[in-house]
Amino acid sequence: MVEVYKLRCTLSGHKSDVRAVACLSDTRIVSASRDLTARIWNISKFFISDREGCDGCEDVVLLGHTNYVSAVCCQELENECRILTGSHDKLIRGYNSMSPEAVFTLEGHKDTVCALAVVNQKTIISGSWDKSVKIWKEEKCVSTLTGHEAAVWCVLVMSAVNITGHVDDMIVISGSADRTIRIWCLRGLNQDISLPDIILLNSLNEHKDCVRALARIDDSRFLSASNDASIRAWDATTGKCIGEFYGHTNFVYGLACSPNFPKFVSCGEDRSIRVWLLPSAGEWAPEKHFSCFQTILLPCQSAWCVAMVPNGDIVVGGSDSVIRIFSCDSTRQASSDVLKLYETELANFKVTVPDSSGTGDLVLNNLPGVEALTKPGKSEGQIMVINDDGRSVCYQWSSQDTRWIKVGDVVGSQPSNRQVHEGKEYDFVFTVDIDDSMPGLKLPYNRTEDPWFAAHSFIQRHDLPSGYLDTVANFIIKNAGPPINPVVSNDFSHSDPFTGAHRYIPNSFSSTVTKSTTNGVSVSTSYFPSDTFISMKSISLDPLMTKLESFNVQSPIPLNNEFLEACRKFNIDDCTETEAVYLTTYILDAINKWTPDTIFPLLDILRCLVFWPISSDIIFETTNWNHLLSISFNNPDLSSANCLLMLRLLVNSLAADGPRFIDTIKRQSVSSSSSSSLTNSSDKPNIPPKSLITAVGITGRLIELVNDNKLQFAIRKPQQIALANLMYNISVLVHLSKPLSIESNIFPQLRFISGVCIRISLNILSLALDHGCSGVTQLHPEAVNHLFVSIGTCLLSVTSGLNSTEEQLKTQRIRILASAMIGLKDLSRSVDNDVVIDNNVGEFTAWESVRKIINYWITTPTVCSNVRACASQLLSILE
Repeated sequence: MVEVYKLRCTLSGHKSDVRAVACLSDTRIVSASRDLTARIWNISKFFISDREGCDGCEDVVLLGHTNYVSAVCCQELENECRILTGSHDKLIRGYNSMSPEAVFTLEGHKDTVCALAVVNQKTIISGSWDKSVKIWKEEKCVSTLTGHEAAVWCVLVMSAVNITGHVDDMIVISGSADRTIRIWCLRGLNQDISLPDIILLNSLNEHKDCVRALARIDDSRFLSASNDASIRAWDATTGKCIGEFYGHTNFVYGLACSPNFPKFVSCGEDRSIRVWLLPSAGEWAPEKHFSCFQTILLPCQSAWCVAMVPNGDIVVGGSDSVIRIFSCDSTRQASSDVLKLYETELANFKVTVPDSSGTGDLVLNNLPGVEALTKPGKSEGQIMVINDDGRSVCYQWSSQDTRWIKVGDVVGSQPSNRQVHEGKEYDFVFTVDIDDSMPGLKLPYNRTEDPWFAAHSFIQRHDLPSGYLDTVANFIIKNAGPPINPVVSNDFSHSDPFTGAHRYIPNSFSSTVTKSTTNGVSVSTSYFPSDTFISMKSISLDPLMTKLESFNVQSPIPLNNEFLEACRKFNIDDCTETEAVYLTTYILDAINKWTPDTIFPLLDILRCLVFWPISSDIIFETTNWNHLLSISFNNPDLSSANCLLMLRLLVNSLAADGPRFIDTIKRQSVSSSSSSSLTNSSDKPNIPPKSLITAVGITGRLIELVNDNKLQFAIRKPQQIALANLMYNISVLVHLSKPLSIESNIFPQLRFISGVCIRISLNILSLALDHGCSGVTQLHPEAVNHLFVSIGTCLLSVTSGLNSTEEQLKTQRIRILASAMIGLKDLSRSVDNDVVIDNNVGEFTAWESVRKIINYWITTPTVCSNVRACASQLLSILE
């Protein structure tokens, strides 16, 4: 009789998700976590009953990685056991089992190392997000296996004796996000040769989604797990699938199999561990389906990883940062009191259970009552939701205990019981693990939304590849059902696209309206002309300071403690002018002394200081500004972070000084009753602030920057946002200046900037057209929206005040766009005159190109409704 598993103990110590576990022995395990550490744990050989189930303790914390630790394995040497870890910092580190410091580091992968496996005492293999598998022998990379078209998420080593018949060969198996499994033969790997021959024996492609885990059954068979919720068994010799295991209801993340026991275990996004009995030799058969023996639920959202201890116990790591150990040996199981506490913890966990239609809208009155619990379930792990005294409660059937076990109250099952994410209510908040590069991502969704728009927003928010669009959209449709009464939204809120709120990356972005005359935009509301300046004030100070202090330690010219303390206390809402000026002067001085690749934390603070007029004047003083240009726009070899932050600084300079300048001119215009000339309305000439003159002047130079870096703008969403916001603010300045005749009397540069703004905007918008429908995901929707608003505002401003019919105005606007498209200089400065068109490109051809761009953003199905409406309005003022 096969014994059932019950909780043995829990191990707490990690500060974030536990992503990998491995076993050193019956009494020692090792774990890896997103808290940047790996940890070794000691477990008692025999259960200690008076410790309430906690018969394990932390032994050593392994340090050194600078990013999430995502893989771990153990390599047995002659006199010790070595621990190897892989990380998002692209490194593999090796530790002995008694020291927290790494004894060596392996460099070579170009992206996250998410899979490790041991060949022998000298050799290991690794899989990475860079789509490769590397063979490391005696701490040197001797071979790289390529061919996968996406990240390699799992690797496995098997003996080749039963497969190739050669004792010196080794079989390496890799599973990938491209949905394939590759079986490789490394000929001569066990011999003392430096470069083994690599032979691709087979490529298996029966999984319908990403392959997440592999496990060895014996010398010729292995298991694979996938995001398609299935587990498959394979004959490595023939490459044939010899059995399928179904039971998981979501992504399967982990597999473990022990040679000592005829069973294996799996774990996944359905918050469960499942125990499966291996079929006997005669039971294997292609397309034959097998069911699980036992389902163990966890009180956390995701069961990320699983391992089997040599004695048969199961170790699982969860998204709640806890490691749990389950045992089928009654002498190692927790006491009945501890097991009751665990069952209570499960019962108190909030779960979302969809109804049979997949919508999640369970009608309480239609649910069975508690009397349904008197009837046995149909299969192990079956889920049933009942009406328990007015509450929707979820139960799971345990075949081993022959009873229904409460596993949580259902959340969000009724229309009024909506879920909250980042302060907003949604019908659903899915947890999606797109890949191993980041934590489980939250996908908020309302059934009134277009699933494709929600998928597009999710991809843009997390900076994911456009190829995920279909997968995410279909996931939403499958789990949330069809949309209901879609509505247009103008909400472009988004979160940090990088992994972890506490990691400082200057590419995180946020735009804020600094002045607004409306409460939002509805379907019928005009998108332009806009009189609203946008600012980019948001700053993540804590991680910024961590990065700044890290650079400061390495710098030969460190910053003083007074400045660092002022940075720590910086708050844009209550900083005094004296404090702002001090920070500004110190930062500009430090930028001159530090290397350009380390100054981006300083630039991140500097971009916020332009909101103080004196600080702004200091920043845009000729010498200071020229140096800022030399380490950003004028130096294409530098990190894109500097250019990004300089774009944001320009956006903020317009948002800060634009309203002040316009308001000053308005006041003086009203008070000047004796003079018609604005320049004579005060004792001091109305010279625009240096910041505005500089921002308008450099915008013309940005045309070359965009042309030379189209690829970078196509793949970098933060740069798109910053550049679009700059065009937006320039167009607002033009629009607000027009009725005051500022461009004629005070600021003549404004007469020429509209054409430049339109040309840059069209240049960026056209990037999507080469990629068909998927091109929509090349650009962030906020950037697209602001570029269209910029074009529309410029066109209406330039043609305002003309004594023309509506049809004549439309013709003039078309000619302005055609001029911008073919690169002519500023048709906007003389819209009443005839236009000379390049002989090689006619007005009609140029206009058709512009029209094609606009229509793309109107007709492409995956375009979000707000962008589509804005593009439609633009076309309406042209045709």
